This record gives sequence, C-alpha cells and structure tokens, in this order.
Amino acid sequence: MNTPTKVKGIGAGRAADLRFIESVGRTVAQYANRSKIVIEKSTVPVRTAEALKQVISANGQKGHACWILSNPEFLAEGTAMRDLEAPDRVLIGGPTSADGIAAAGVLADIYANWVPQERILTTNLWSSELSKLVANAMLAQRVSSMNSISQLCEKTGADVAEVSRAIGADSRDRKSTRLNSSHTQHL
Repeated sequence: MNTPTKVKGIGAGRAADLRFIESVGRTVAQYANRSKIVIEKSTVPVRTAEALKQVISANGQKGHACWILSNPEFLAEGTAMRDLEAPDRVLIGGPTSADGIAAAGVLADIYANWVPQERILTTNLWSSELSKLVANAMLAQRVSSMNSISQLCEKTGADVAEVSRAIGADSRDRKSTRLNSSHTQHL
C-alpha cells in the first residue's frame, strides 16, 4: 500500500496522506466476519496503527476484535526477493496486552518457518513504526555522507570504494548501538 505525501490541506507537502490506509480499514471492517489480525506493512507515521484501529472499530461489526500489528519491510531495490527470503531482521510491533502479544506471536511463528528466531524482533507498535522511519533516515544519512566523501576522494585522489570498505569494517558502530540499546533497557 502506498503512503504518499498530502498534496493539499493541512500538512500539504509534509504530512503523510493516510486516505488509502483509512480506506483499507473501512474495507476490512465491512467484510470482517470474525476477529482479525491486520498487518501494517507500509512506512507510516508513528501512531498510524491507532488511527487504523479507530477506523476499523468505528466501521466494523460489534463483537469482532481487531489487532493491528506493525511489520515494516526492509527491502532494497533490486534485491527485494532475496531480502524477503533471508532478511537481516524481521520487525513485528504489536499491542502490549496479552491478546496483542499473542497476535504478534502468530506472525512471528509464520516467519519462524524460514527466518532464524534471533532475527525476529518484537516491539510495541510505536517502536516498530518509529524504527522504520529512523532506519530510512539513517540510510539516507549514510548515502548523503558517502556522496560527500566521494567528492572528497575525487579532490584527494583517494578511492571511494576503498574508503567505503575500510569504514564499513569498523565494528565500533555496531558495538555502540548494542551497548546503547542494552543500557537504555535498564533505565
């Protein structure tokens, strides 16, 4: 599902246009004949799952529960199938209630058929939605930095491929990410 930027109204040019997500929510509510797990795959603003749940609840039949999960894709252009078959991680965000954890477990069990358990990360909904946005921002930052370094290489005679390989071999970034992550869990 596409999540374009609004072209008119409040937030035009900046905010996400959630019309398509809301439309899917109304369709799910219209045709749901029992409780459902709805999986949000798009890159969306934080708390979109809450808005989707409200749309489904407002338009659905009474007595049918609905659990919204966030399962963003981390696929690269040109290698999407390979990335799906052997992902470096699968992120599943869900409600923190017992039913929400069980719903996330259903999706995790599906992935566990081909993804090693240690690569399946579960979080709350908001952490999952935000993680996808942050991952995109950090990737864009790395690309931008390498473009700047490429220009510097041209001026100095350095080989950008060699520089990229040398800085990519630095494990300090991965270690600091793990250390910062484990440190914040204890706060």
